[in-house]
Amino acid sequence: MRDEEFVEEDTYFAAREEQLVRRLERSGHTRREVLKRGAAGAFLLAGVGRLASPGRVRAATPSTGPIVKPLPAQWFIDFGTNAEMRWDSVPGLGYFIPNERFFVRDHTATPLIDARTWSLSLWGDGLRGSPTQDAPVTFSYRQLRSLPSVEVPAFIECAGNGRSFFSSQQGTPASGTQWGLGAVGVASWRGVRLAEVLERARILPGAVDVMPQGLDADFVTGGVDYGQVRRPLPVAKAFRDAILAYEMNGQPLPADNGHPVRLVVPGWVGVANIKWVGQIQVSKEPLYSF
Repeated sequence: MRDEEFVEEDTYFAAREEQLVRRLERSGHTRREVLKRGAAGAFLLAGVGRLASPGRVRAATPSTGPIVKPLPAQWFIDFGTNAEMRWDSVPGLGYFIPNERFFVRDHTATPLIDARTWSLSLWGDGLRGSPTQDAPVTFSYRQLRSLPSVEVPAFIECAGNGRSFFSSQQGTPASGTQWGLGAVGVASWRGVRLAEVLERARILPGAVDVMPQGLDADFVTGGVDYGQVRRPLPVAKAFRDAILAYEMNGQPLPADNGHPVRLVVPGWVGVANIKWVGQIQVSKEPLYSF
């Protein structure tokens, strides 16, 4: 269950990519075709198997705008659905970036979620009894907060941090939000070890992957609906140091940073730190997402 080499992100995804390529080759695609089109792109969404499909959970109510908190120009560069922290606004504030100054990376818009009605669902064949999406193991916000807690200092950084330099310094523009260097921040996160929740949900020794999924709206681009934001995580990393966080710098999570609960995966790229977590699939087979 806990292949320790998979706690390293690059090792994990290199192995999963090779497994996926072989799987697609067995279904009739050539390796050249797979690699040309992208192992995590159209093939997955065309339905190479049930593990490629997102779990269906009801999206939360969207806010009236992409981002809830104020974005004063002296603190942020406003990209609409994203907001870059201005480094020239934080000198002297210390190691931890205050919540109101923390950068925001959204795929759609910040949802507004009432912690009193929120719940976390766990399901899949990696749990004893193989609970389904229709009959999952659930934890309320109150139940989660009653479990033993930990506090973890960790940075979160968007994979696109510095993307604007492809254009300004290399002359090879890259698509996506044109971040400078402010799509990163360090905070102190308090929550429950993901391992604690998985053990209480009765994870099986043969489980290999978990797939946390957010409650934000479906991500639609180019006429394609990719579903809600989700990303697989190996059980080894889930048990090593991932937490389900409900506090940020000693305060309840702000809406833009994942209220009421988000995943924090220390050392892994920003998108692994799923915000507004609503469900977690636990599987005995490798899981994939867009």
